[in-house]
Amino acid sequence: MAALLTGCSYSTYYVPADQAVYPPTNADQIAVSSQYELKSPHRKIGAVAVIVWGDGESAREELQKEAALIGANAVIQYRLERSFLRSAASGMAVVLYR
Repeated sequence: MAALLTGCSYSTYYVPADQAVYPPTNADQIAVSSQYELKSPHRKIGAVAVIVWGDGESAREELQKEAALIGANAVIQYRLERSFLRSAASGMAVVLYR
């Protein structure tokens, strides 16, 4: 039964139509922060959200994967909600300019 639950997840991301399209990035290198705004130069590229069967760590990892698909290198406004056997994570995918 546990194997069935860990394989199911739901994810979504939204990229506004007027935004540029960025190439995918490496999910393992995406920084995640609950900070609402950044002082460093950046561009918000879309909201991302996931719901997974599992713990908060699994939700954060899936959120990083979704952000990587749209070319983000960071997620801000990170929010995690846990309930019985599943977790939901959301945030704003951004591109930090270096």
